[in-house]
Parts: sequence; C-alpha cells; structure tokens
Amino acid sequence: MIQTVERSSHSGELELFHGGVGVQGILSDLVIPAVPGEYYAYSSEFTEERPLYALMKCKANKDRPIIDAEDLGHEANLLFLFGNLNQVRVCAIRTAHVSGLLGDSINGESFGETWIAPAGITADDFYELRSRKDVTKLVEICQAACSEHRASIALEPGAVIAMMTDCGKYGLFLVKGLTPSLIQIDACHILL
Repeated sequence: MIQTVERSSHSGELELFHGGVGVQGILSDLVIPAVPGEYYAYSSEFTEERPLYALMKCKANKDRPIIDAEDLGHEANLLFLFGNLNQVRVCAIRTAHVSGLLGDSINGESFGETWIAPAGITADDFYELRSRKDVTKLVEICQAACSEHRASIALEPGAVIAMMTDCGKYGLFLVKGLTPSLIQIDACHILL
C-alpha cells in the first residue's frame, strides 16, 4: 500500500493521508528518514542559510543548513548554490563535498550517491504526475533522465529536475520561484 503525504510550505504543517484519514503535524528539524512506500508531495524553500535538500519524511523539513550535512549522512542529497540569477545551481551532495562547497570540517564518507538531470517533462506534466501519484511513471522518468546525470544543473523558473539515489529514492522537483537568494520548489518523491 502506498501512503500519500502532502505538505504546505505556507502553514508549516503537513497532512498525512492514510486510508483516507487526514492527520496534521508540525514540521521538524529532526532527522526523520523517508519510509519505504510512502509517496511525498510537498513545497519547500531553500535559502543561502538553508541550502541542503534532504529527501526525508514530510514530518521533516527538507531545507537544512550546511552545518547539518555530516549529521544527515545519506539523508543529505542535494545542495543549492546561490549567486546572481544566472549562477543559481543544484548539485549532488557528493559533488558538493568533493568540490569543497561544504567546508573542510565535514566528513563526507556517509553521503550516499545522488544523480540529477533535467527531467525532460513540462511543468504541466510534472503537476499531473504528482497529483496522480503515479509511482511507476515517476521511477521511469527518473531512471531515464538520470542515466545522463550531471554534476550540477543551472536552474531557471519552470525547470523540472529528476533525482534518484543509491538507496532507492526517486523524485522530481519543479523550480516554482527563483531569486539570487531563494529557491521555491514543488516536489514529489518516494523511497522504494
């Protein structure tokens, strides 16, 4: 059975749907790993202070400060890089570590592998797939796109990025809003 979890970035709360019953909770900075089989749909914002993207359970904030990277271990998946609008990028956590973007004091041995690539779908396709909760199609898109993975990707509004990890997470995010210091995304992911 696939559970569905949805999060609203505006309320700071999430709603978990299990068997048609909604339960609300407060978001947390605790490390709360994704649960196999739960489909997560959410919005999130990343800033220069909180640029790490952790594909965790929706009870957990997805945006984290760099100082949390080592504690997150394999839960840390991506890093957003800020600058002027032409320099806003996303890269895999291992790439960020090897490039020195996380600082010298962080031990990256516990980081898993994350692959990223443009998804090759439109924003409308993303929203349709996300609302249908089509796990098979989500996995297909991520596997096809990430076979041509990149070390980092320049972001622009409307871009849809595919991601997958060596521990079985598959996800997509759409760049909803973008400034030199803020990235707003709509996303979905699942751990199989």
